[in-house]
Amino acid sequence: MRAALATLMLLLAGCGPTTPMSDETSRPPLPDYPASGAASRVYNVDPSSSLLLVKTGRSGRASRFGHDHAIASETLAGVIEIHEEPDRSRADLAFAVRELIVDKPAYRERLALATQPSESDIAGTYTNMLKVLGPEEHAWVTLAVRPAEPGIFAVSATVRGTTAEFLVPVSLTEQDDRLSVSAELVVSHSDFALQPFSALGGLLGVADELAVTIELVAIRR
Repeated sequence: MRAALATLMLLLAGCGPTTPMSDETSRPPLPDYPASGAASRVYNVDPSSSLLLVKTGRSGRASRFGHDHAIASETLAGVIEIHEEPDRSRADLAFAVRELIVDKPAYRERLALATQPSESDIAGTYTNMLKVLGPEEHAWVTLAVRPAEPGIFAVSATVRGTTAEFLVPVSLTEQDDRLSVSAELVVSHSDFALQPFSALGGLLGVADELAVTIELVAIRR
């Protein structure tokens, strides 16, 4: 799913550290899933092999002086159920806002971002991102995924207490006890009633739209 979902949202003046700054100790807000049975196969997302990557753009008359940014979650938690009745398949995912990583070099290279923000820029962007996302009250971004039509899933993303739904093409491959999922979508700050960060009286800011890539690897229970 391109997020959220980042859902997902960023800022401008700088960026965040290339390692997550997190004080989250609670469990991800995920529903209970049954164990695998005759009618369905249940998978746990492997955070170490999964990634949510968000690309932010620039806006404003002074945008040439700013940077696009790569924002990532490397700690995606989730559960996926593949049911023999396809319309009963589902997935629920979550990631902690404070654990988002800003401008890791490998992700900037992957997104072909041309400029190079300074360490202070990166730290500033991370701080501004938290101001937009408000982790003090809304520590998690969640994604609820349900079938819509063949190859298309309805993704309900909740960011800072506001839920928006997107129809997303999803690629899914099962092999032995391993499930691979990939998707891309575009979301907007305005989808979640968020105000993109801006500076210099609005001359420089983060663009409303965010491009989100989700790559999941999950292991069968």
